[in-house]
Amino acid sequence: MKTQGTGYATAIVLIQKLLEKLLGDEVLVRVQLPIQLGDAQPKPSIAVVMPDVLRYADRHPIASEIYLLISIADGTLKNDCETQGHIYAKSRIDDFWVLDINERQLHVFREPSDDGYGSQMILSEDSTVALSAFSKCTFCVRETLQPAAAD
Repeated sequence: MKTQGTGYATAIVLIQKLLEKLLGDEVLVRVQLPIQLGDAQPKPSIAVVMPDVLRYADRHPIASEIYLLISIADGTLKNDCETQGHIYAKSRIDDFWVLDINERQLHVFREPSDDGYGSQMILSEDSTVALSAFSKCTFCVRETLQPAAAD
C-alpha cells in the first residue's frame, strides 16, 4: 500500500473542512470509507453523501445517496480518471472529481452513462467550482491544495 504524502493528506483535510463549512448539516462528508456500488465497495478519498451518520449504521451509502465523490491523485491520475471514473459513471454518480495535487488541477466529470462520463472539465487552481447538487456551494480549486512551493 502506497504511503500517503503530505500533499494528499493536506488536500483531504482541506476539502473535508471546506465542504463541512459550506454545507453544514446538509451533507455528511465521509473520508476514505466504503460506499456500496453493486457488489463493489470502493473507498473514495472523499464521499459527500446524504446526512445522518446513523443512516449508515448497518450499511454503506449507495449511489442514490451520493452527491459527490472525490479522488485525490498523487501519481494515480490515469487510474483515478479512467478506471474509477468508469466504475462511478456506470453506477450513475452524477458528480465525480479528481484533484491532481501534482499539476494543481481539478478534473470534473459529469453526465454519467454506461460508457463513462459525457462531460469532463479540467480546472486550474484559479478556477471556481460548484457541486452539481448544491450550486450555492462554490469555491476556488486553490482552497483544496496546500500552498504552492516558492520558485
